[in-house]
Amino acid sequence: MYSNHRLVGKRLSYNNNDKGFTLIELMIIVVIISILAAIAIPSYRQYIIRNAESEAQAQMKQLEVELTRWRASALTYKGFVPQKSIDSDGVVTYGYDETDNKTIYIPKGSTATNYRYKMTLVDGTDTTNSLASTDTGGNVNNAIGRSWKMLAEPKNTGTTKYAKYMMSTSSGLRCQSSNSLSITDADCGTESQEW
Repeated sequence: MYSNHRLVGKRLSYNNNDKGFTLIELMIIVVIISILAAIAIPSYRQYIIRNAESEAQAQMKQLEVELTRWRASALTYKGFVPQKSIDSDGVVTYGYDETDNKTIYIPKGSTATNYRYKMTLVDGTDTTNSLASTDTGGNVNNAIGRSWKMLAEPKNTGTTKYAKYMMSTSSGLRCQSSNSLSITDADCGTESQEW
C-alpha cells in the first residue's frame, strides 16, 4: 500500500500542468528587451535628426531654385515671396510664416509651435532686411536685392535639439555646423562641413 500511494503522487505531479514562466525566464526577457531598447532608441533619434536635416536641406535647395527663377524674370531678388503651400485643389499660396517677412518654418505647414527647423531668408547685403518688397507695416523695404542669405536653425527642444545649423548664400556657400549660428555670420565657422 505504501508503494501504491507513491505512484498516485507521481501521477498527480506529472498531470499537474505548470503554467507560467519562472523568474529566470522573465529576467532573461527583461534583459533582452533592455538591450534592444538601448540600441533602438538612440538609432531612432539619429534617424529623426537626419530626416529633419535632409528636409531642411531640400527646402533650402527648393528656395534656391525659386530665387533663381525670380531673379531671371525680375533681374533682382527684391520682391521675392516663397511658395508656402499647395492645397488639395492645386492652389498655390505664397508668403512667409511670420509677420517679419523673413521666416519660413520647416516642414511646410508647420507653425512656430510645431516646426523642426526655422529658416530665415534675408537680403545678402543687409541681413536686417527681408527680400519682400514691403515690410510688415506696408512700408517700402530697403533691401538691395543683389544677393540673399538663408539660415536654417533647428528647434532647440525635442528630437531636433542636436541637429545641425545650416547656411546657404547666393554666392554658393552651403555649410552646416553643430555650433550655433546667426544670420549675420559670414560662414559656418571652423568646425563646419559643406552639404
